Amino acid sequence: MPPRTVYQGVSEVEPGAVRTYHRGTVRTARAWTPSYPADGDGGGFRGSLADAVVAVREALEQATRLRMLRADVPVGSYLSGGLDSSLVAALGLRAKGGQFSTFSLRFADAEYDETGFQRQMVEYLGSDHHEVLVSRADIARAFPDVIAHTERPILRTAPAPLFLLSKLVQDNGIKVVLTGEGADEMFAGYDLFREAKVRRFWAREPDSPHRPRLLGRLYPYLARSPVSQGAMTKQFFGHNLAGAAEPGFGHDIRWRSGATLRRLLSPDMSTGTAGHDVRAEFLATLPPEFGRWSALAQDQYVEVRTLLSGYLLCSQGDRMLMAHSVEGRFPFLDRNVAALADSLPHAYKLHVLDEKHVLKRVAADLVPREILDRKKQPYRAPDALAFAGSQEDWIEEVGSERALADAGVFDPPAARRLLQKCLGRGEAGQFSNADNMAVVGILSTQLVHHQLLRSSADLRGRVPLRTCVDNLSPSDASPASV
Repeated sequence: MPPRTVYQGVSEVEPGAVRTYHRGTVRTARAWTPSYPADGDGGGFRGSLADAVVAVREALEQATRLRMLRADVPVGSYLSGGLDSSLVAALGLRAKGGQFSTFSLRFADAEYDETGFQRQMVEYLGSDHHEVLVSRADIARAFPDVIAHTERPILRTAPAPLFLLSKLVQDNGIKVVLTGEGADEMFAGYDLFREAKVRRFWAREPDSPHRPRLLGRLYPYLARSPVSQGAMTKQFFGHNLAGAAEPGFGHDIRWRSGATLRRLLSPDMSTGTAGHDVRAEFLATLPPEFGRWSALAQDQYVEVRTLLSGYLLCSQGDRMLMAHSVEGRFPFLDRNVAALADSLPHAYKLHVLDEKHVLKRVAADLVPREILDRKKQPYRAPDALAFAGSQEDWIEEVGSERALADAGVFDPPAARRLLQKCLGRGEAGQFSNADNMAVVGILSTQLVHHQLLRSSADLRGRVPLRTCVDNLSPSDASPASV
């Protein structure tokens, strides 16, 4: 029987990876890798910005049309109120015509809520719109189910509202939704890219009192913005400016912030992971041509390889969608769209500090002006605050000193102190980024241990093996059952 190859677009493997199944074995290979022209050699897209707008528009229209029309069930669209999902929804409606369903998350916390922009786009589209309002208590209540589907620890609660949103989609009889996922990675939309550009500019004159002031244009949506305090801002973002030309510089601050969580590990875990440098291991996998790309292209590549494929498309995306049997489709991650975006001059994507420069021009006649001009607000959800003062029984069950000692990942007294600090906190104020990640990381890790390790024997005993797998080869007459 010959091997049977299937395309895997998201989830457990990187975008564009292929899995081959043959006689009970599975082999994963990368069929597509982001590639960028060498910086300064004139390669890549050679047209003007106006030419790029036309090319990107055509590629996105085609990608969206394919994902709308190649479906034997109704297709709806997520609508966050931002540029990306609004553009995709507009193109989806154009491709389909007639009645079109859109779905939005609303937050009880004003800091995260985008209801006004969502409803403005709904009125513009005339779509059949559905909303779910998510509170902190809703996140805490859903979190064990979320981790049962991620099957791995996470550091943010952002998948939880999307878990609830996919249930809303299922409840309304829609099986497939378009999303704007991938636009920030392909067209340089994240503040991370702007931050890295400012830091590299600053690194050319590290003693300049003026260049660090550009940092003030970053993160306006954060209640505890890292740019809100002058001296601390310079110290935080000025770390390792001498390494501005090194691979991974754009992500250096995030890797450093994540490494602070090691302080909570148990002695055995600390000893067992000592000398294990995940960052160095990742950098060793960079392609040989990486150093010839522009600084922005390098940052984009790292973002695609790490956050996009490892978290956004898997834990936050595919698994939250499929928890309620909903399929997500991502026009911005279409092979042709991604290849075109990779080929564009970096100034077409990040023009000075204007993110998604070309994409805003593509959307000029498709979304309201207010959405085009709004300050970017990435999708976020309350993290540690979702558990502050929570009375959910599961928190104490997995977060007790006994449960922490049983799992053996974290130092029980240290982890317990942090959880008690969180649980005893009132509703006012925000946690630091480090505490946000630590609280969510502890609770999600403890849930993984509780649900999948301690209970693994029971779980295996309850799985019915009744799946019929299509394993046809040209010489087979019927599918094989397992």
